[in-house]
Amino acid sequence: MILCGINDVQPGAVLGALVTDPQIPDHALLRPGVALDASILTSLRKRGVTQLWLEDDLTGDLDSAVAPQLNAARMEVFANLRDGLAACARGTLAVASITECRRAVMGMVIEAISSAKYASMTDAVFSAAGQASHGSNVAYLSLLTGLHVENYIVSEQTRLDREQARDMSVLGLAGLLHDLGKTRLPPAAASHHELLTHNGTSAPPQYLDHTTIGKSILEDGRAPARVAYTVLNHHQRFDGSGWPDLGPITGGRINGPLAGRAIHVFARVVAAANVLDNLRSDADGAHLPSVAALAAFASSRYDGWFDPVIRRALLLRIPPFAIGTDVRLSDGRRAIVQAPTLCDPCRPVVRILEHKAREPEVIDLHAQPALRITHSLGQDVTKYHYEVPPEAVAPAPAAEPAAEKAAAALVPAK
Repeated sequence: MILCGINDVQPGAVLGALVTDPQIPDHALLRPGVALDASILTSLRKRGVTQLWLEDDLTGDLDSAVAPQLNAARMEVFANLRDGLAACARGTLAVASITECRRAVMGMVIEAISSAKYASMTDAVFSAAGQASHGSNVAYLSLLTGLHVENYIVSEQTRLDREQARDMSVLGLAGLLHDLGKTRLPPAAASHHELLTHNGTSAPPQYLDHTTIGKSILEDGRAPARVAYTVLNHHQRFDGSGWPDLGPITGGRINGPLAGRAIHVFARVVAAANVLDNLRSDADGAHLPSVAALAAFASSRYDGWFDPVIRRALLLRIPPFAIGTDVRLSDGRRAIVQAPTLCDPCRPVVRILEHKAREPEVIDLHAQPALRITHSLGQDVTKYHYEVPPEAVAPAPAAEPAAEKAAAALVPAK
């Protein structure tokens, strides 16, 4: 199969994978095998569908890029969060809801491990609006990051044994529920995020309360302590410029915002995943290509915001051009992304799409500096190419890491 921008799809093409509604990601619009005509394509555009997987006889070996089991697991996570947010808004969130969310996240952990090669930000959950989609996306990005730097995640949690420290379902659950407190805010505050403030839009006064509200909800629901702590601190920044001020919360045992390794590693991961997902839309809410979000995330604008180990892991783990993506090269040829290049994400291995060729030409763009991708899914992406920051050296763990002292001051270890 090949992933194409909908404006490049011609009538007569055959759908290769399920199409879901961008506004209701767990609602199927079309199933594989449908021959697309002009009226169907028009209808899909009106619903906000921007890309489609199509059957293609040159790319059958890449069909696994759709990762159907992973997508199904993510849809279950989305549905659980959507229902949980609705219950929380009514003031009825139960312990069982958190338990069910964690069970669903565990399914996503298992599938993320088995489908590790096919990471992407291209499916319906990523393109949908709303807290349920955002929470599901942040959970997914957090899991991929955590799995990529598992040893670092473990080394930063010295109070726990290795099995507890490497339990990524806790990290995924924290990402899933990071904005839970917004369910108790007025609509204007609930729809705000910190990148809008960074763009010059003032934050509604109640917006800053969502982290403490979320922590309180989760403690009442007996969520794992690391989840409640992460929800409270997912707006802390590595350089100390984040929030909230923990003085009032801890009775003065900790004063001001946290910085560096005083921030628990789960909060560091979720903070980065949260910003990356929000970067997929511009200030007006228009959807941006994955490479644009990653380019912004890699830019100097966000220097100091994130743990450099975590930031680099996200940039290495999430490809700007997912496997199976239809692209155009600077020499005018059409190609499909065959494999990522971790050291140089914007220069993946591509396969030239020439149906008359007996053996399609494969090009490693990392080894061909004269060539580059200019268009992806029908969009000009030339200005979004970026480089991954150099590898950061993680400091050796202290006997009593500052993050664990800070966590102990807020919530009991669990």
